[in-house]
Amino acid sequence: MTHGFIESPQGLRYEEHISVPLRFFVGVLGLAMFLIPVPFVHHAHLGLPWWQLALAAFCVVLPCLVGGLFLMIALGRCLRLRFDSPGRRLTHTSRLPFKMGQTSIAYAHVESASLQERSSEDGPYFVIRLGLHGRRPMYLGSFDRREDGVQWRDRVTAQLQA
Repeated sequence: MTHGFIESPQGLRYEEHISVPLRFFVGVLGLAMFLIPVPFVHHAHLGLPWWQLALAAFCVVLPCLVGGLFLMIALGRCLRLRFDSPGRRLTHTSRLPFKMGQTSIAYAHVESASLQERSSEDGPYFVIRLGLHGRRPMYLGSFDRREDGVQWRDRVTAQLQA
């Protein structure tokens, strides 16, 4: 997944993207998950003991739920934020695949941005934490260098204070 900040005359924007090949791969996995229950449905009958029927039901329901999740990931939109300094609002675009919607958040409900260091197998990386009153915080970016993270954190802070 790639992501990034974009500065434009309308203000600062943040967008994450999932590549088309990755969406296709996740979508194929999601559809394939619906094939897993076929043998369980084919071999199940009412003459089986209750625990085997319960196990077969579990083996039908779980792959369908996971397949649905994968399809939502493949079809869904990624996080999009638009900082509107003149209107002093942050616009958040919906992530669900079939529900188009935007949420507008006043700058007064946004806490100051902070930079957090995280670790992975490839070493440390940095994300910008954007706290929201009454909501879960948003984590923006993934910077290899602390200097890049500090630079974008300062730009986000400047947008929130403008």
